[in-house]
Amino acid sequence: MGRVELPSAAGFSQQVFEGCRMTSIRQVAIGFGFSISIFFSVGVCSCAAQSVRGNDVSAEEVKQSIERGIEFLRSRQSPNGAWSEENGFEGGISALCTLALLNCGVAATDPLVAQPLKLLENQGRDNITVYVASLRIMVFTMADPTGKRFQRQIAQDATYLIERQVKQGMNEGGWSYGINMIDALGTADSSNSQFALLGLHEAARVGFDVPQNVWIRAKQYWTKCFNTQRGSFAYVVSGERPNGAMTCAGISSWLIIEENLIDPAKFFQGNKVKCCGKADSDPVLDLAMDWLARRFTVTSNPTDAGGRTGSKFYYLYGMERAARMSGQRFIGTNDWYREGAAHLIAQQTQTLNGSWSQIDTMEKSTDITTAFALLFLSKGKRPIVFGKYRYGDGNSWDLHAPGVHYLTRETEKAWQMTLNWQTVDSSDASINDLLEAPVMILSGQGALQLDDQQKQNLKGYVENGGFLFVEACQGDGCGDSVPFDASFRALMKELFPDSELEALAADHPIWSSNYRLIPDPDWPVLGLQACCRTSVVYCTRNLSCYWQLDRPQLLNRLPLKIKDDVVFCRQLGINVAAYATNRELEEKLSRPKMNDSDLEMLKERVLIFPKLQHSGGADDAPNAWRTLQQDLRAKAHLNINVEKKMIDPTLEQLADYPFVFMHGRSKFSFDAEQRTAIKTYVEREGLIFADSICSSKDFTESFRRECKAMFPDNPLTPIPPNHPIWNDDKYGYKIDTVQLHTPDREAAGGFSVQKTAPMLEGIELEGRLAVIFSSYDISCALENAAATQCKGYSRDDAIRIGSNVILYRLRVD
Repeated sequence: MGRVELPSAAGFSQQVFEGCRMTSIRQVAIGFGFSISIFFSVGVCSCAAQSVRGNDVSAEEVKQSIERGIEFLRSRQSPNGAWSEENGFEGGISALCTLALLNCGVAATDPLVAQPLKLLENQGRDNITVYVASLRIMVFTMADPTGKRFQRQIAQDATYLIERQVKQGMNEGGWSYGINMIDALGTADSSNSQFALLGLHEAARVGFDVPQNVWIRAKQYWTKCFNTQRGSFAYVVSGERPNGAMTCAGISSWLIIEENLIDPAKFFQGNKVKCCGKADSDPVLDLAMDWLARRFTVTSNPTDAGGRTGSKFYYLYGMERAARMSGQRFIGTNDWYREGAAHLIAQQTQTLNGSWSQIDTMEKSTDITTAFALLFLSKGKRPIVFGKYRYGDGNSWDLHAPGVHYLTRETEKAWQMTLNWQTVDSSDASINDLLEAPVMILSGQGALQLDDQQKQNLKGYVENGGFLFVEACQGDGCGDSVPFDASFRALMKELFPDSELEALAADHPIWSSNYRLIPDPDWPVLGLQACCRTSVVYCTRNLSCYWQLDRPQLLNRLPLKIKDDVVFCRQLGINVAAYATNRELEEKLSRPKMNDSDLEMLKERVLIFPKLQHSGGADDAPNAWRTLQQDLRAKAHLNINVEKKMIDPTLEQLADYPFVFMHGRSKFSFDAEQRTAIKTYVEREGLIFADSICSSKDFTESFRRECKAMFPDNPLTPIPPNHPIWNDDKYGYKIDTVQLHTPDREAAGGFSVQKTAPMLEGIELEGRLAVIFSSYDISCALENAAATQCKGYSRDDAIRIGSNVILYRLRVD
């Protein structure tokens, strides 16, 4: 298991669409197991949409690939739970395979993992090596993140690694194989050294005290392995064999060392935290990432001279770790995970047994190459919880760089799930790029200067379910009344003119979403309502500065007051994430995206979803119907135009559509001409489908008043549970009961739940429903995957109700 390395990039072609002319047609057939003829406005594409798909890869393809790899390793496992070992590395391959299986989600109690775990736990320590000790620590801490079950074994292996570090000479700070005859020569290499640091890092995370001089020596070693002119790391101090695998090893090792190398005086003085200090000049990571970007490939292990060498799978494993630990969505312009996953899946399909193999002097074992491939696929696809928003030319956006990384790690502990974070560069990021992270962290000290496209992308991000978590780097040595504060407030007024930043009330769900917190006046927290919930949270004081103190080697050295503040900031960060996501996260390739780009879904005809204009918040849930549109596409095979369409209450505009949506959260009224137009529309077989955003009392009262004015002899009445709209499977779903959520801070998840029949009202004209109204929220449930602050239906029930209403209208003719 000596040295190892990785492949070249699979390119992804962009989807290409030739110009399509949209015209209006009045009659078309829609298929849902039946054929009907209706009148409505559709668009017809005068030419076939040409789509050229690259080697993009879906979450389902990755899942299937991982499952095949797991089954291969299962087939290779001996009856005692071990895998075939290499001479001199007893337990190494078994540890590597077990680590891969654990990362793939195989439970520690599953016999596939439980057996080798027991073997590793009871393995002797006489013939141990650096690789094996390091891998065992990673396995033990992955199997039990608390570190309690394997505490003795972790301590023994970590102590061994500390003893084996080279203490003097040219290779001081490095590690070799741990074999006495070789180590006596004082040799070291970057491959063994990175594994030793990986093991010690995991040991430190579960409470083992690694002496500071271990990290100091390690930094000396990696500094000597780095060539500043080339920007790459070499296999040995002499500079031999610089390549992708070793450069990735150097990046992750450098990050690990920086996290564990503690200088308390750098972070606080007395009871005062030192924030916004001048960052140490450290070009190593930037130069190394630039080297990888210039030589990026996922099909081989690149070399310094632009060539390639062996150990591709080892290199991929190192790339995943380096990119993930540094929060890189892209290496240069390359989407490293998608390209690597596409390559691995394509290569796996060439084998019949689900393995990955490589004819390579360094990677002869198919068990090893399969384990490395599984580690890349499984760790790289972990759900992203936080994004860091990069903007501007300076470093105002990232004054406390490690903070989000450490917050993500603490969130993993709190939620007992593996998570990722990533940086998003606003200069070229689309709304879909932003949406990869459900919570976007925006930080700053200087004035926030964004161009029009960046502003619209942020607004679109929020409107499509994203959440902004913002901090001003203010106080604690960062200065008072920093320019960022005023500029961010101005940005919110520009993007969301109908909402204001206001202090979060003591009973806001954020204060209890994960931990029960009491608002602290020393940490002012404001919120802005947008898209059916608080979608922006803004702290006017440093948070990331305190997050960066939240590491095992430093936390217990802090004064009690500072330690309490660190814990508060950590818990506030986790609470915001819990509120924003409801702890329901999608894997990396499954994150929702705007559907406006899904042009390949449009074939010849498209159904338009219009919304009715009025003065009571007609578009306060701007994307509420996107989820419903997706469901109808999948269930009813309808081709739907997802472009938002707002129409005025005039007969000329209403007449083109078989149904019109309406929602709001405030008082409104129509004039006599508008009432006549709406009344005529529904009498001519149109349908109004309306709900009160967040169960708004003002909107409900206004809607009832308008209905009474238009239909004085035909009032809104409850739609009975036995109405065909609920009970006939041909409308999509059979709906007997639904869940009605009511905000309740004392209840689990912040909501009490009542099971009931759907409680909608309607107006019937000539035996058909012409108006359907819900006084309980549907729109907010559709708009946000996480729980909202509204009384109303669950997301799943909102989808079922909405789908049935639309299909009912399309069938009743």
